[in-house]
Amino acid sequence: MGEREIQDAAARYRATYDTALSELLSRVWGGNLHMGLFQDPHEPLLDAQIRAKRHMADAAGLSAGREVIEAACGVGGTARFLAKNYGAKVHATNIAETQLAEARELTEKAGLSHLVDFRYADYHKLPFDAASCDVWWCQEALLYSIDKRRVLEEAIRVVRAGGRLIMSDLLLAESVAGAERERFTTTMKAPNMWSIERWDALIAQLPLKIIERRDWAPQTILTFQNVLANLNRVAEEFIRRVGPEIVEGTFERVTIQHEAAKAGKLGWCFYALQR
Repeated sequence: MGEREIQDAAARYRATYDTALSELLSRVWGGNLHMGLFQDPHEPLLDAQIRAKRHMADAAGLSAGREVIEAACGVGGTARFLAKNYGAKVHATNIAETQLAEARELTEKAGLSHLVDFRYADYHKLPFDAASCDVWWCQEALLYSIDKRRVLEEAIRVVRAGGRLIMSDLLLAESVAGAERERFTTTMKAPNMWSIERWDALIAQLPLKIIERRDWAPQTILTFQNVLANLNRVAEEFIRRVGPEIVEGTFERVTIQHEAAKAGKLGWCFYALQR
């Protein structure tokens, strides 16, 4: 993929998330724009999200003083979690300035600015030296990538020998094709969603050792079920604040994701890889 395609994809992402939508999503996802790993279908979304982060952090071998580069950090929920619970030094990046501003504010309030810094960066081209971190981390953001090989090659470049690449992503089954795929990916504003089979094929071509691979597809149903419930609770408030269009569009996207998850078309994967 060329630079123009990457820039266009970044512009589409900013057009979506550098808006009032960012605050709405932060609220309905509980400040963590990530999937949850549920043990009990009735447990709160936040508990399941924290379980997923702990699983990933353990696979990363995190401990105090380890340096992490997080790609597509959202509002910084994971960065703060890794700093607070593991003592990691996190360099968190994103291309949505609205999210970065919220992330900085929340991190300062949490007293974690000495461990977490935020900067604008596209994960296709990171502003870090080669071999400058112990762990590269990216949660549920690679679906927006135009050139996934380039993103992983950048991750390999910035991670020290023996370090880890930690990634999770939303997936679209290969059975979703043609007009159905086009409708789904257009609605999600993620035109280049992959299946787990495509991720397996790419990873096999790269100089990486698979430490752990998980297909967590069944967990998507409960996550989007919880997000829909949260959205219903705050809908009237946000209609008054930002207008019905943003709220209705969010309902449409989350409902489509929930239905796709129930139909076995929307998945979720996790990989822990060693450089």
